[in-house]
Amino acid sequence: MFDCETTGIDFAKDQVIELCVQHGLGPTATSRTWRIRPSVAIHPAAQAVHGIKMDDLAGCPLFSEYVDEIIAVFTHADVIVGYNISFDIEMLQAELARIERPPLDLTTKKLVDAFRLWQQCEPRSLMHAHRRFVGDEFASAHSASADVAATGRVLVGMLEHFKLADQDWQQIASVCDPLPGRASWVGPSRHLRWEGDAIVVGFGKHTGASLHELAAGPDRSFLQWVMQKDFPAHVVEICKTALERPATELVQWARERFGQPAPTAQPPFAQK
Repeated sequence: MFDCETTGIDFAKDQVIELCVQHGLGPTATSRTWRIRPSVAIHPAAQAVHGIKMDDLAGCPLFSEYVDEIIAVFTHADVIVGYNISFDIEMLQAELARIERPPLDLTTKKLVDAFRLWQQCEPRSLMHAHRRFVGDEFASAHSASADVAATGRVLVGMLEHFKLADQDWQQIASVCDPLPGRASWVGPSRHLRWEGDAIVVGFGKHTGASLHELAAGPDRSFLQWVMQKDFPAHVVEICKTALERPATELVQWARERFGQPAPTAQPPFAQK
């Protein structure tokens, strides 16, 4: 069984900072934990969940120093268990790609996700949710009007059951937004996002690069390429402006045009 703690949830940029592996299921099972020093900052929302600070990792080795030990663990395992395991696997694969190592070969492994098992054994359809949080089934399931009304009743029941009725919508949305990271988007899509006072690319080979550095460097042709392709209109507009204005003017223009990035709310409860 294994679990990762990370600097955030962006596979292109964020990194593993803690990895624990336990051999077996019983109370006497042995385990090992690796603490890893990242080369990027820990996102405040991630730190609010796991509580690990950059200072805690200052003297820890890099991922590359542990990589052979970590690969060996997964190579020798027959059954690999985790909770919402796809996140942890993708994050490990991203770390391996960053240091130009081959991905973990999981083709012959038996992957057991306790989260998916729970979903299979206790279905999560709207009808099941209504039965649990409202107390009965509802007629005309799968008609739009009936489903909308049922969803409202289910949400009221959930807020009461999980003691979230006194939380504001921003706090509730912070743990169940279907588009994570949306608060940092510049415009209505994930193509560009705010990182502090910079606008960075959220796609392709230049993921994580700031627009003003691209515009001022040898890769400015990437922004010209974006302008010629079928990207959303706001992405084309921002890239064009980045080529025409210095960094400070670009940031000021973007804030006036698309608004300030929304602050990250403190979630009402911790959830991976």
